[in-house]
Amino acid sequence: MISNLLLLASFLFLGGSVTAQDEELEALLAEERQEAVRLWRSGEGRGAISILSELLDEDPSDALSRGLRARFQFGRRDPGEVLEDARRAFEQARDEARVTCGEILVEMETRLGRGEAALATWKQIPWDGESPQAAWLEGRAHQSLGALEAARAAFQRGASARAGDDWVQWLAKGRCQRALGDFVGASITLVEGDKRARAGEGAQADLQAELASLYFAVDGEVDMNVPYARLPGVRYKEALGINEEHEASLLGLYELHSFNWRRHSRSAGSILTEVLDLYPYSVEGLLAAFAGALDNGHLPRAREFLEKLTAIAPGRRDVQAQTAALAWVEHRREDAREILDELAETSPDDHTPELIVGEHLLELYRFQEGLPFLAAAAERYGDDPHLWTQLGRAYANSGDEESALEALRTAERVARGRQNAWRNNMRLVLEKLDRNYVEREHGSHTFVWEPVAAAILERYTVPFYAEAREELAERYGFTPGDVRIEFFGEHDDFSVRSTGFPGFSALGVCFGPVVTAVSPLAEMRRRFSWARTAFHEYTHVIHLGLSNNRCPRWITEGIATWEESQRDASWARNMRRDLVDAYANRNIIPVRDLNAAFRGPRILFGYYQGGLLCEMLIAEHGFTPMIRLLEAFDQGLDLDQAFRQVFATTPEAVDRRFDEFVAAKVAGLAIEPRWDPGHIAGLRIRLPRRAPAAASERAAWSEGWVTVAWGNWQAGRRVDAEEALRKASTAGDLPARGLLLRGEIDWAQGRRDQARERWLEALDGGANDFRVHMALGSLAQRDGDLEQAEASYLAAEAAFPGFDEADRSAELALVALYEEQGRTFEAMAARERWLAYNAGDFPVRMQLADWQLERGLYELAAESYRRANDVDPFDSGLHERWAQALAGAGHLQDALEEFDVALVVPAALELPPAVPMTDERRADIESRRAELLGELDRWKEAREAAERALELDADSERAQRVLELCP
Repeated sequence: MISNLLLLASFLFLGGSVTAQDEELEALLAEERQEAVRLWRSGEGRGAISILSELLDEDPSDALSRGLRARFQFGRRDPGEVLEDARRAFEQARDEARVTCGEILVEMETRLGRGEAALATWKQIPWDGESPQAAWLEGRAHQSLGALEAARAAFQRGASARAGDDWVQWLAKGRCQRALGDFVGASITLVEGDKRARAGEGAQADLQAELASLYFAVDGEVDMNVPYARLPGVRYKEALGINEEHEASLLGLYELHSFNWRRHSRSAGSILTEVLDLYPYSVEGLLAAFAGALDNGHLPRAREFLEKLTAIAPGRRDVQAQTAALAWVEHRREDAREILDELAETSPDDHTPELIVGEHLLELYRFQEGLPFLAAAAERYGDDPHLWTQLGRAYANSGDEESALEALRTAERVARGRQNAWRNNMRLVLEKLDRNYVEREHGSHTFVWEPVAAAILERYTVPFYAEAREELAERYGFTPGDVRIEFFGEHDDFSVRSTGFPGFSALGVCFGPVVTAVSPLAEMRRRFSWARTAFHEYTHVIHLGLSNNRCPRWITEGIATWEESQRDASWARNMRRDLVDAYANRNIIPVRDLNAAFRGPRILFGYYQGGLLCEMLIAEHGFTPMIRLLEAFDQGLDLDQAFRQVFATTPEAVDRRFDEFVAAKVAGLAIEPRWDPGHIAGLRIRLPRRAPAAASERAAWSEGWVTVAWGNWQAGRRVDAEEALRKASTAGDLPARGLLLRGEIDWAQGRRDQARERWLEALDGGANDFRVHMALGSLAQRDGDLEQAEASYLAAEAAFPGFDEADRSAELALVALYEEQGRTFEAMAARERWLAYNAGDFPVRMQLADWQLERGLYELAAESYRRANDVDPFDSGLHERWAQALAGAGHLQDALEEFDVALVVPAALELPPAVPMTDERRADIESRRAELLGELDRWKEAREAAERALELDADSERAQRVLELCP
């Protein structure tokens, strides 16, 4: 390339035959431009721009080089300057160069929302007959103005025009076909264009991205048996393999990852960050960033993106619609209406402005508020499957599932074969609800259950929700309207109903007037508390009603999580290990970004951190200000304004205070963090290679290398870990944490005795680690030293009480140890300590309750059975023994009701080793019921129960005694 440029310079400097010089010069120019285009298409945009800039330095009148440079700089530099360069190139260009420069200018003007200017330019281009590319550019310009009929006419010409041998024309033809709704024709055309490109210039990222976008639009992430090459993610990655800077492909991947939250290879946010790093002036990238910020409730960031958009492309209709959406969210309703009215006036058939506003409201969980916008969009244009899908979502989450199904079926009809995974999944689960579930109305609540579970769930959930409603309404000073509560027997059905896809990790979701929850009969049976989930979700009913669904999600989730632990301390989320890790890795989520955590892999930590933040704010300011905070969001205040008004602080100040709060929370927990590879890499870069001279600095340096060693060990790099430990030891004695790691390496290598020596040396040196205490306890127990095992397990419990993994729990290890020694009381006390952190452990709860019942601790036993019932109410033995405990405690009516439940639990729903409901067992329950009825002076019912018992078991002494006592 450099030799060619030098040769060009010599031609310009030296004389020679004018004709020969011109011809050879133009050939060299064409070669350099071709190289620039190749570089640009292969992801080396800066190199391409550099070549063209050097050409223009030599000859400022080189119009084609100027036009190409403008095209390559578009999105990278200020669009005003780039557009001016493109205009200058078009004015200077002649012949074929004028066509190329004109196409570049029209595309830029269209993307910047200057449709009138784009059409004026288009008319000045010396087109050589009708071509798909000319028609595509014209149609896009009309489309940008909202002139949909004119756009359609242009696309029709493009779809029927001949494409020739140029892949660019095949690409344009396919785009025109797609714009007309001919997805099959577009696919055939684009595949043909791909073949011609590969046979000539090679595979092109533009074609791969267009095919990916088409396949996503047609297949919609539905899990079908399609060829690998038809998967949109595969096509986008192939495009990025050709050109790693390809803007359309990066934006397409962002759309894929935003649509389907199950894609975890990269976060959607990281993809968008890459787009804006490469193309800080990308209109489409800024639109996506604005939408993401608004949907996450990050209004200051949304305003920043919108300010850039209105400076770059104020005439774009979608930018104006986004402006209306922000105005509506900010309670500037008249401004929003004025913008929408102006857009409707210029294009009455364009439904997208109302659709944009409505979608944002849905993303903000303001479903009922979004419905009128979506309905208005449907009146303008009823042939958009995406619109009808969003209408279905709005209806479903507003509690009108009949209308939701109708909308989703309409979406399928107008889609004409195009698939959409969210739509298909939601329609199927709503149809399943309608077909296989039953509804029961109880006051302001409508419950939806599987028929087989209805009787038991009705017995417990109806009063539970009624009590929660009364308690929370009184505390918040707000009584909600009607609420629909749906219990799903399969977790995937719950997940689809809540998010559109299976695999959602939560147990309940609240949309305001609709609550979805996992039934205690689902696959996770006996591993969670349905009561805790119910209480959490019902607090959302209050929060969302009080703020009209305008509260940032992290705040409503945070208050609800805080409310859980207020209702029952054992319901507190046991994510302290994750908190230790996040704090150590400096990975606590800033308040401004916390909403985004609910759309990514850190969603569960988002719940937990939100709860801790609310705990801190309530501890410092009291509970009433939290209600004022909800009301502030209802008034239209953003996070900054609400924090300033209610707490006289800023989000950044809250972040700083929260850092101190978390430090105090984790201070008493002794466990080596799970180190993040990025944190370790950064630490390793910052650490000097040699130990500092100052003693205090040497200690910190040594600790830093021990942390690097731990990170390497956890990542499976033993050699690197040992090398880092060697470095740490060059500053003096190895820190105690380093000895702990050396012990762990010995343990992993099978050197158990050596590991024990290392660990004991580390503990003597001041180290303290839960995992090491557990390992030492295990070694001592293996060797028969039960006294030392107990001491180690107790030390482990002190280091991390209630560790959430049952097979690593210090409390449960102590249970086994104590039972081995016959120390029943200590074993039960250890079980209680475990349950204080892990309320959903049904088997352990039942073991404790049964032991309490056997010893006549009836009140304690009754409470333990109640908590077990909060986990799994479909166990007849639980209800039978609960009734006995209640009776022993003198709660006769409650005991009677529990005996009643024991008799009606469907045998098919019980888990082994359930006791079969034989005639003898049923007779015993009936005779106990008869005794209770007699004590309640309900002798007629007592006689009937006793007679039923004797019919089942003629030898029932209890029943005979009741009959003898009957008056």
